[in-house]
Amino acid sequence: MAYQALGLGSAANDGTGDDLRTGGDKINDNFVEIYTKLGTGSALSSDTVALLTATQTMTNKTLTSPTISGTVTAATITTLTTAGITGTGGALEITADNNIVEFRGDGTNGGVVGTIQLNCSANSHGQKIQSQPHSANVTNTMTLPAGASSTLVSLVSADTLTNKTLTAPTITGAGAIAGVFTGNITGNVTGNVTGNVTGTVDGIVGGTTPAAVTGTAISGTSIAVTGTAGAMKLNTVTTTQRNALSAANGMVVYNSTTSKIEAYAGGAWVQLH
Repeated sequence: MAYQALGLGSAANDGTGDDLRTGGDKINDNFVEIYTKLGTGSALSSDTVALLTATQTMTNKTLTSPTISGTVTAATITTLTTAGITGTGGALEITADNNIVEFRGDGTNGGVVGTIQLNCSANSHGQKIQSQPHSANVTNTMTLPAGASSTLVSLVSADTLTNKTLTAPTITGAGAIAGVFTGNITGNVTGNVTGNVTGTVDGIVGGTTPAAVTGTAISGTSIAVTGTAGAMKLNTVTTTQRNALSAANGMVVYNSTTSKIEAYAGGAWVQLH
């Protein structure tokens, strides 16, 4: 109801104002609206009215789409007990008693999980960080990586990892191992191995065709090289390449310059007939 003003007339007792009954009715209606707004309609509330500029504490209030500016400290924010929310330099800072800010799910089994969405600069799309579903029964802690600024590795993205140690990994599919590898390789190797092998090779090297093993030196307890017919192909070098080898007694090569199999024995290369 809009405020009803009493008709006072143009001058005192000129007969143009409200009569006593009409004026009293307006007064009653105005008071009923005030008592209804600030109380039960027949009695005013015992609570204190919040004023625009006064310093007051508000309890059990719901703010819908509020705009909060400056520094705000709240005793209770939803389920955060004695928490503080402050703004510094445009940043929003939330401090909880237990240093945990909880984003709750919808409370149902199989429903919506707690989620944080980080939008792009235009707020037209965003990426979400969310917990595992209730059915996974997971309670754990994920710690962000230390070191310089970096990008998290995804389960499905193509990434290059540097200075990482893999403990008991399982590598499947096609791939390549480059650089120095120190450790044991167990299982079948169906690709090419180039470089120096200074450990024990225990197994079958080759497949449907004899394998070509290249490198400066191959040493170990035993080497078994087999092909389709059990053939073995020696390392093929020229005389110049042979002389550049760090030769050791027992080394055997095929010299393509002389078309001979040669062995290093007694400190010199000798031809095998």
